[in-house]
Amino acid sequence: MTELTMMVPASFWLDHCDRCPCDGDPEAAMAREVSTHGSRVMIAGTPAQIEVLRSDAQFYAEGNVDDCPGLVRSARATLAAIARATTTKGEAK
Repeated sequence: MTELTMMVPASFWLDHCDRCPCDGDPEAAMAREVSTHGSRVMIAGTPAQIEVLRSDAQFYAEGNVDDCPGLVRSARATLAAIARATTTKGEAK
């Protein structure tokens, strides 16, 4: 299975890792951290793992969190990073 790699904001990635996966096998649901670069994290994952991250970021980007504007901005930046990476790699959005 093909893995996608991309840089995402560290703040949303760390929050996502603390909360997810909510159910099921953690190995199957979570993309993996490859390296860190300041406020960015390089991750790699299958399309299904990236979809788990995308879905979580979408929920937060819509403002479904109280008093955490930084997390909302980071979720929106994560969605943009996923869109760039999947478009570049020929994956559907």
